Amino acid sequence: MKVLIYKRTHKGDPKKEGIFGNQDCMGRIRNWNYDAVIGIGGKTAWKEDLDIKYKINWIGLEPKKIKSNDGRKCDKVVFSHFELYEGKGVKIKDNYPNLFKYMYESGKRFDMSSDLPKDVYEEVKQILDSIKDCPKSEAYDAVENIATFETKKTFSSSKCGGCFGGKEIEMTIQEC
Repeated sequence: MKVLIYKRTHKGDPKKEGIFGNQDCMGRIRNWNYDAVIGIGGKTAWKEDLDIKYKINWIGLEPKKIKSNDGRKCDKVVFSHFELYEGKGVKIKDNYPNLFKYMYESGKRFDMSSDLPKDVYEEVKQILDSIKDCPKSEAYDAVENIATFETKKTFSSSKCGGCFGGKEIEMTIQEC
């Protein structure tokens, strides 16, 4: 099983409707081949989003990719099982210490290894198993009319490809 685990710096992508890419977060990485996504709060969260730092922010299982209808090259993704926690997620260091060490102490921004260390894999499996009974993304069946779940926004350009809803910000992107 391939699981995309990535560090988030802000809330809002995905939103409660469960569309990963509604603000173009993670750009072309969304088009990669994976079976699940775990969004975790990065250590450098935006000032207004500090409550997501070092927590499980969202989980999606069994992705379904949808061609973007807003002119972007990257797909949007919905899930057959989806849960959004944002700042209410559990603290990774307290609950998943091996994942914490793997993602934060190594300096990784994201990981999509299908060959995780055994102790990390066991924790990732626990995380994914925790939402197996969760419903699908609200937008899962709205493939032809995905626009009804999205709001039109203007984005400034950055290496992130969006993600910041037109806000003027300074950021440093660490290339992987």
